[in-house]
Amino acid sequence: MNNPLRHRGFTLIELMVVVAMVAIMMTLAVPGLRTLLVNQRLNAVTSDFQSSAMQARSTALKFNQRVIVQPSAGSGGAWADGYRIFIDTNQNSSFDSGTDTLVLTPEKPPAGVTIAKQSGVNNYFGYEGSGFLASIGGSANATWKITASGTDRIRCLIIERSGRARVHDPRPATTCPTS
Repeated sequence: MNNPLRHRGFTLIELMVVVAMVAIMMTLAVPGLRTLLVNQRLNAVTSDFQSSAMQARSTALKFNQRVIVQPSAGSGGAWADGYRIFIDTNQNSSFDSGTDTLVLTPEKPPAGVTIAKQSGVNNYFGYEGSGFLASIGGSANATWKITASGTDRIRCLIIERSGRARVHDPRPATTCPTS
């Protein structure tokens, strides 16, 4: 009772149907996946920036000296080019390789991610040796807006005068609170 015409494998029509279904599912999934990746990149940069603020505060408390976080190119530079944390020994709010001590140079943010100050005058922030936010920059609090191209979501890093750094997700708004 052996059937000499037993089927082995799939027919061409069955394979074409499966390929068509996979193509349709991928067409629907790829835009969502792209958005997910951009949002994850935004979250990662925000987390790194918050960690840098906490590192600066910890260093200020440890050495009882002012510690500054600013773009690598100085206070007028862009955060997209990277930034540095240093002990500002002479308290002039700029990095002097002869007198100041470089604490950390975090990885620069990936392309398409921007960090911009929302309140205050200067494009940097610092902590006093007491752990409080230094009164440089013209405001009691420092608020930073972090955005990424490819998504309408933003993150806000708010550093309070007490030194506490917290992340705020102003969904669905597109602006950060000033305090």
